[in-house]
Amino acid sequence: MALGEIAARTSASHGHEHGHSHPHQTPNLRQSEAASSAPHAARPTEPSQAVLVNVGEHNGALVLTAPAGREGLEVEIHPVSEPSKRTHVWVLPRVGRAGTVYAAVFPNLAADDYAVIGLDGSITAVVPVPANKVTSSTWL
Repeated sequence: MALGEIAARTSASHGHEHGHSHPHQTPNLRQSEAASSAPHAARPTEPSQAVLVNVGEHNGALVLTAPAGREGLEVEIHPVSEPSKRTHVWVLPRVGRAGTVYAAVFPNLAADDYAVIGLDGSITAVVPVPANKVTSSTWL
């Protein structure tokens, strides 16, 4: 599936804004843990069909593809320059013409370099997210 198709046909995060800070038991929550955490909405159960990405003069979007076994996990990222500004979205099945891919979509990020947090809580990659673009990478 092409990046543009993923960006055009995927669903946004999980139903709440991230302009706030809230604790997590682990960096990446499974669906059962997310359901027990008070501030979290339930993970969508149907494959996502569409997402609106907001790219412009000062912001871009990031699509992180992942293995199917990571469905339901939350991916956390933060600007390299501001580790306290973490944000997270679920890896969800994304249905398109070429089939299903598993991806986390960050639809509106300030242009910056972003640290991708692995399952063990360490930084596994740094991905530049430029303004006016949808960037694709893999969450390993």
